[in-house]
Amino acid sequence: MKNKFEIFLDTDIFSDHLKSNAVETTLLSRCLAIFDGCYTSVINASELFSECKSPKMIENTKKMFGNVGILGIPFRYSLKISEAMREIKKKNRKHFT
Repeated sequence: MKNKFEIFLDTDIFSDHLKSNAVETTLLSRCLAIFDGCYTSVINASELFSECKSPKMIENTKKMFGNVGILGIPFRYSLKISEAMREIKKKNRKHFT
């Protein structure tokens, strides 16, 4: 039986990929090429979506997760969780300023 190598990726790997001008050389791209399966959590996905400031950023983030398995609750909920996280951040900024 063939060995299957999988990896769990943390938020920073995705964040670096989104910020990179050379996405083909990012750690995410290399992981997708090397490993049989790449995974992250719905919490990590929500964290990334909460930092999106425009519809274009949301689309780029969605595309990035195309070949990545999202573990936890269904992926579509990460968008709603990220909206809640943004609202909480807004309220915290108002409260502490």
